[in-house]
Amino acid sequence: MNLIKRITAAVLVFCLALSLAGCGDTTWIAKIDGQTVPSGLYIYYQTDGYGDALYKLYQEDDSYLYQYLYFANYRLVMPELFETQLSTGETVEEHMNQYALDMCKQSVVVDKLFEELELELSDDDMAIIDNRIRNEWTNNGSSWEEAGVSEASLKLALLSSYKEEKVFDKYYEIGGLNGTTEEEIEDYFADNYARIKYMTFTFADSIDDAVDEARKTEQLDLANSYVDRVNAGESMDDLIEEHNAELEAAAAEDTGDGTDEDAEADTDDTADTDSEDDTAEEEVEVTDEYANETILSKDGKYPTEKFVSYVFSSCNVGETTVIQDDLCFYVVQRLDILERDGLYDDYRDSILTELFDSDYTKLMNDRLSGYNVEINDRSVKRYKAKNAFPELED
Repeated sequence: MNLIKRITAAVLVFCLALSLAGCGDTTWIAKIDGQTVPSGLYIYYQTDGYGDALYKLYQEDDSYLYQYLYFANYRLVMPELFETQLSTGETVEEHMNQYALDMCKQSVVVDKLFEELELELSDDDMAIIDNRIRNEWTNNGSSWEEAGVSEASLKLALLSSYKEEKVFDKYYEIGGLNGTTEEEIEDYFADNYARIKYMTFTFADSIDDAVDEARKTEQLDLANSYVDRVNAGESMDDLIEEHNAELEAAAAEDTGDGTDEDAEADTDDTADTDSEDDTAEEEVEVTDEYANETILSKDGKYPTEKFVSYVFSSCNVGETTVIQDDLCFYVVQRLDILERDGLYDDYRDSILTELFDSDYTKLMNDRLSGYNVEINDRSVKRYKAKNAFPELED
């Protein structure tokens, strides 16, 4: 009788051991070149992957701008988008998971390069990191824990970000290992970004409508007349203000809105009693030399892809030109982007990243190709993208 009990107990223990082995250890997501990456870091990067997917969707279709901005600013998550497909064919959820795995691998490469290059984080860097982690954990720690992200994993992600910046600069900044020059960065900025002022002259309300040739000719003549006035020495800013006033007047007339003479007189009388401070404020707004400027990226889509393409292919710096897309003519004045005070400095870091992004990606992949990579499939299956988001406090 005792022997049977002992055998039964042993069988139960063996079955329990099998059960636990079936569950496996899901505290880690990958082991890369002997370095273990915690699952919490993977979950954290899943949330970043959602933002990256929304940005890609917005780049493909600007109707996703609302979703992208609200996540970027408020971490507003829309789970119904998880099954939305990107142009690559993968869903948002699939992109989140692959992005998270890629970032976990990259974090190890960054760690190893950081050590090999004998780089260091300053005391100020560490103070900023510690302060940011402390504030985030104080405000949202319970939500992160519920999602499966520890305070240590949050700190790993932020440390990796700071280390990555140091590694990137060591290779691609001025005096870096690849021999970058300031002139190279400036040339890229001038070639891939445009500084413009422009006016719009619409000749069709929809791409599906038949073009009214008389209206089109009228708008082209009007656009050319503005170009002539600019070339004759009139200010583009003054002409934009004039054109906008004409458009507003036409819109008011079309909708039947208007102001009778008595109301106009009342408005004028009121204007005479405005304080000097109000008048001065209005003058500052009107005379802002950059008020009507737009900065375009060569791969941008606003206001239309054709518009952007024609600016870079047909508009020379220092000239005012008429270009056309499917619905509008535009009078475009292209200015020297390097002559605007402070603009290059504002864009420089992002320009440097753009300029060497493909080189940096190749560096990461080349280093990773020499590493032994083990992915924990149990963790991948367990940590679903939809559960990656902590409910942040208001």
